[in-house]
Amino acid sequence: MGDSITIQEVGIPMALTGRNIQARAKNGTGKTGAYCIQVLEQVVPSEQPIQALIVVTTRELALQTSQICIELVKHLDIRIMVTTGGIDLKDDIMRIFGKVNVVIATPGRVLDLM
Repeated sequence: MGDSITIQEVGIPMALTGRNIQARAKNGTGKTGAYCIQVLEQVVPSEQPIQALIVVTTRELALQTSQICIELVKHLDIRIMVTTGGIDLKDDIMRIFGKVNVVIATPGRVLDLM
């Protein structure tokens, strides 16, 4: 059994129980997918306001995570928003007031938006 199967087989069911988990696996093994799936599983598209906030350490990781989430919800009515430093704060504030279910952001931008 490979790492990607292990991290997802163990991580997703455990996360869906509402428990906090801490996991470690090599790059490219599906960690982002594992935690994004359980977050997106809990989103109710018709409900507002924002239902989930995913905070990641870097702009690159925020963009990568948002691409994975967008692909996962491609056929659902779930809206993903990514926001990091380097993007006009006013534009982000306007987007947040639109239909957004999940925000993926870096810590500094979270503080800017608060």
